Formats: sequence, C-alpha cells, structure tokens
Amino acid sequence: MSLRVVAIDDEPLALRQLVAYIGRVPELVLVAQCQSAVEAAGVLAREDVDAIFCDINMPDLSGLDFVHSLLNGGTPHLVVFTTAYSQYAIEGFKVAAVDFLLKPYSINDFQRAVNRLIERKQQLSALQEAQSHPSADAGSDEVFYVRADHRTHALQLRDIRYGQAMGEYLRLYVDSAPRPLITLLSMKRLCEQLPPERFMRIHRSYVINLNKIAHFAKGRVTLSDGTELPIGDSYRAEFEERVARRRA
Repeated sequence: MSLRVVAIDDEPLALRQLVAYIGRVPELVLVAQCQSAVEAAGVLAREDVDAIFCDINMPDLSGLDFVHSLLNGGTPHLVVFTTAYSQYAIEGFKVAAVDFLLKPYSINDFQRAVNRLIERKQQLSALQEAQSHPSADAGSDEVFYVRADHRTHALQLRDIRYGQAMGEYLRLYVDSAPRPLITLLSMKRLCEQLPPERFMRIHRSYVINLNKIAHFAKGRVTLSDGTELPIGDSYRAEFEERVARRRA
C-alpha cells in the first residue's frame, strides 16, 4: 500500500530532514513540501492526499488549528504531528492524530509512525469497503466500524443503544462494552452512517436505536436498559410518527 503525503514545516532544515525521511520509505509518495499551513491548504484543495506530516508550532496558522480546520471542513486526512514541544502531544491526540514525533526524531521513529499510518489507512479502506458492499443479510448482523481507544471497533448494529454528542467527540453506548466508546465523530456524521430505519436523532445531543425503546412519555424516552433520555421539541413529532409506523 502506498500513501500520498504532504510535508509541512516552517523551519527549512526540519522540512529538509522530513522530506529526506519520506524519500527513504518506499510506501510514501511525496506530493508536496510546504513551509506553512496556508500553502498546504492550497495543495490539499488541488491534490489527492492520504496523509500529512505537520509541524505544530508555525506562524500565521498553527498545525493544530490547521488540522481543526480540515476536520470542520469535512475533509479529514491522516495526520502525524512533528514538534520540538512535548506539551503539544495531548492536544495533538485530541484531533485524532495517528502519531506524534518529538524532534529530533530518528528514521526508526519515523518508520514506526509510517507503519501506524499504513495500519490506519488499511482500517479505513476496510470500513469503506464494508459500507459500500453491505452484507446480503442486512439485518441484525450488520457491522458499524468506529475508531476509539487507538483501535477500530467492529460493532454489531443491534448492540448500539445510543450516541451522545460531546463537542467534537461522541460517546457511543453499546451492549458489548462496559464503558462508552469515545470517538472523534460529529452527530451529523453518525446519523449519516447509521441506517435511518433503525436509528433516529431525538435531540441535538442524542441518537438512539429504535429497537431499544422500552417506552416513552412526556418528552422522554426510556431504553431497554433503563436509560432515560430527553426528546427535543423539534424532534418530537417525527419521533412519534416513526414509532407509530413501526408499530403498524
């Protein structure tokens, strides 16, 4: 598997070293080398790119802000951050960076980051393949893939109870996990990926599995595990209509 990558660093020596490392890895194809996030944004708008190696502490637009803008624009890329400042590591992983390289890093450190990029790309490819070719049994054994806890989880749709929005992240409550899975995914994207005949958004912060409803009344729904959730005023009429259709 080959990855088309962009190298971004405002320091010429650091950028030269990064480009040299990229050239030593056969799986990587260098699309462009950029000295600013603004320059890189133009490249990403024109070129097909799988991953970016991005410095964090840059003038005008920091690497973190740049990656945030990509996520908010709905065109996320695989990201490896490079920086001389270890305090940025936590912020880097908050935007779902695949890896974090602390300068000065060795070719062995770089290769480990590349291996993680390739693994993540393979997981995403498998997810896209599964979504584009659903099982012929499109029933209780359908699988939903979600990235959480540094791994990709294959969840049975029947096991998903509900999702809860929390800023840029989402909590997924599933029967097969003792704790909710926290993933970098918007509520809008979740609703687009789940089958609408089985899942419904009932509130700006909640989407539920309609098969998990125990009962509902007075603007609240109770799920089969006893969880009670609010039904938003703007969702109530559609919710009651959907439930009525399912009972018919």
